[in-house]
Amino acid sequence: MLNGPLPLDLSELEGRRFICQDPCKLCCLCQPECLPGEVEYFKRNFPNRLVLKKEPHRHYALALKKGQGSCSFLKDGRCEVYAHRPHFCRQFPFHIHVGSRVQVELDLSCRGVWSDQGEEAMIEGLRLVHDNEPEIRKTLKESVPVYREFILNCIEAGMEVDVGKVRSQVSARLNELTDLRLVASLLEGSVEEDAISIPGLKAKPSLDGRTMSDLSRSALEMVTDSLAADELFQAPVYCAPDGSWNMYRVLGQKVEWYVMDAEGDVNKKGEMPMKDVRLRQPEGQDRQVLLDYLKVLNERDSFMGYAFYLMDEYDYEDPWPNVYGGVLSTSILDLLWRTSLLASFFPGLKDGERMREGIIFYDMDRLDAPTLGAFI
Repeated sequence: MLNGPLPLDLSELEGRRFICQDPCKLCCLCQPECLPGEVEYFKRNFPNRLVLKKEPHRHYALALKKGQGSCSFLKDGRCEVYAHRPHFCRQFPFHIHVGSRVQVELDLSCRGVWSDQGEEAMIEGLRLVHDNEPEIRKTLKESVPVYREFILNCIEAGMEVDVGKVRSQVSARLNELTDLRLVASLLEGSVEEDAISIPGLKAKPSLDGRTMSDLSRSALEMVTDSLAADELFQAPVYCAPDGSWNMYRVLGQKVEWYVMDAEGDVNKKGEMPMKDVRLRQPEGQDRQVLLDYLKVLNERDSFMGYAFYLMDEYDYEDPWPNVYGGVLSTSILDLLWRTSLLASFFPGLKDGERMREGIIFYDMDRLDAPTLGAFI
């Protein structure tokens, strides 16, 4: 496998197109690491625009405006060094995940992947794999043994990890998982049952007060973690249709809303008590958009790898279906709460738009989560 054809999955790219949209520039908020050849170019031409970073490893990156805003090369909505932009800028919004195989994933926080315009994502994905094949093969050689060790650890703990089986079982019930009644049962079962049966799981008979209270409490626990930030510039960013960079941070019992401009200056726009953000049952087109996204998540190796990461982190205490069911249900709740938050601050969003904007707010953070394997 390591010397023959790459074990490659491009299924997430099927039927999608990509175009860099104005206004947006979400990718210009991501501080790009520079590869060795790129470092030489910037040292020679822009020595004051390079910064040395020590985490997560020692490397050079492009400077940000005021040390915290957008890339210092972003001027009037355009990149001043576009022809020489770093590898990681060129690759966005594509992510190459290397685990037991190679999979190209698409960052759905990028507005340019929702327009059905521009280049075919499949063609671009194939080009990226071709251009990065040496590095991919090197990483694959390192990651495959890690996956083998994980499986051996599971066997030693008396656990069966059949990825295809669980994916198939979840896939058969994805339409039902757009209903909070089954989400509630999946979340409860993943915690309380010794070994959850995804095919045999029964939805709650109704969304009564107790069920909604339990779901809301779980959602608040999720977003208190995912939207928490010691420093404001670590807070999750939502790029709105008008191109504004909106930052949301949970602080105490409220969620704060800030907008950052291109120079790195931040202005507070408002705040809201967390209890006022109501978890809502998806309906209409919102439900269809959610279903399409859940299909993507269930097939993503990085999402599966996050569940693997948690199993290893907690010393293989819980069965594989329970861990994956817990990851899936809490991810749905995080997304739905963020969608409700945006609907509160942007009340003009229409059916279908609400869920799409929630995904745009959520997916970048989803892809940033720890995972078994590595991103190239």
